[in-house]
Amino acid sequence: MRSNLLVGKIWRDIAGSALVEYTVVFPVFILVTLGTVDVTYMLYEWALANKATYVGARAAVVLNPVAHNIIEDNLLYSQSQLTKIGQFCFDFTTGLGNGNCPASTMKVVCTSTECTPNKFGFDGSSFTNVNGTGVFDRMKVIYPRLQPGNVTISYELNGSGYVGRPGGLPMNVTVSIQNMTHQIYFLAGIMRFFGGTFASTPAIPAFATTLTSENMATN
Repeated sequence: MRSNLLVGKIWRDIAGSALVEYTVVFPVFILVTLGTVDVTYMLYEWALANKATYVGARAAVVLNPVAHNIIEDNLLYSQSQLTKIGQFCFDFTTGLGNGNCPASTMKVVCTSTECTPNKFGFDGSSFTNVNGTGVFDRMKVIYPRLQPGNVTISYELNGSGYVGRPGGLPMNVTVSIQNMTHQIYFLAGIMRFFGGTFASTPAIPAFATTLTSENMATN
């Protein structure tokens, strides 16, 4: 009888239950709180990268191209095409190229050190310079962690325009950011503490913005 009473008393004893509940809930609370901080900062950095590509593209369409000879007629056109000054690059009926201009598949990709293919030259001052007026310099104002090696600028004919157009044929100018990582401050350590794994520097997705060139010959 006494043993039954003792067991019942133990079951009804709630002393220390708050500590047990705290022990269970607190790690979850910390994980959610600090995880929210990490995720929010990661999304913020993604937004910076995306905005930086737009700022870079907006600068690239009006600055001298990094492939500085890409607007020179004698490097783009064949001799027979140069005889068709003023004729459009496309057929108004079909919207397709008519052979008057170089193929719209022509594309030049520039990094901080070179342009490929290299026949159009490389103007590093258009990419970055001591005056802070290059494409990369304007992007870095938005995204301070950005490095030159993470940026590429590409120039691609879009099939519009006409032979001999002042300032060169219209192009799609794409500025992209790639190979960046984000520092996770809390989640990685918490997961390791509980025996899990979590990348402390996950890759940031590649971001790119494409705009149509304006006059890249006068700046």
